[in-house]
Amino acid sequence: MKRGGKGDRTRESILRVAVDVASVEGLEGLSIGTLAGRLKMSKSGLFAHFGSKTDLQLAAVEAARAVFVDQAVRPALVAPRGLPRLWALSEAWLSYVERKVFRGG
Repeated sequence: MKRGGKGDRTRESILRVAVDVASVEGLEGLSIGTLAGRLKMSKSGLFAHFGSKTDLQLAAVEAARAVFVDQAVRPALVAPRGLPRLWALSEAWLSYVERKVFRGG
């Protein structure tokens, strides 16, 4: 399947907001209706990208994980294995937390 179209960009935009909302309100506070209101989209338009509240929540968790890997784990992988890498990972994680990547921390 070809990726990178308008639908994929819309889904990514939705997920950026979804992760931010979930970081403050928790996954239970993340619903298609709530998110549609925040994004000024119709529920059916948002539903077309995820299909269910559970699918939306799972996609938000995966998006948050990907951000953490990109901003905390991946940079630490350049350090030599062993204690230097563990130290680099710890520093990257602390930096990630201090930067408050998501509104809710």
